[in-house]
Amino acid sequence: MIDNTATTTDEITDEEALARVKARRGYLLPVHELMAEVDPQILRKYDDLASDLLFSDKPRALDLKTRYLVLLGVTTAVKGDPDGIIWSAKRAMREGATRREVLEAILMSALPGGVPTVEEATHVLSRVFDES
Repeated sequence: MIDNTATTTDEITDEEALARVKARRGYLLPVHELMAEVDPQILRKYDDLASDLLFSDKPRALDLKTRYLVLLGVTTAVKGDPDGIIWSAKRAMREGATRREVLEAILMSALPGGVPTVEEATHVLSRVFDES
């Protein structure tokens, strides 16, 4: 029988996991709360991976602006994530992306995701450019 009451130094509570995510990102998403409720360790591991991929300024082949533009195209292509479109576009612009680069990244999603993905993204463009 597995002892689920055992603790390690890596274990954290759901409140600690959520506080950590909020401190790192400045916001929480519903998916963070779901992960924390199911198992805060899942949220911790997810946040560690996402933070390393998204926020790390360690030198990589792709600079932060390019990483956020790629994420913008992928987020647009998978549809249904207007917050992700807004977030990744703003991050890309914060790293120096131009309006034209953001629009091109969104338009690139038409190839894998179809034109409806671009149409969906147009519904949130005002939130990308008006608030930047």
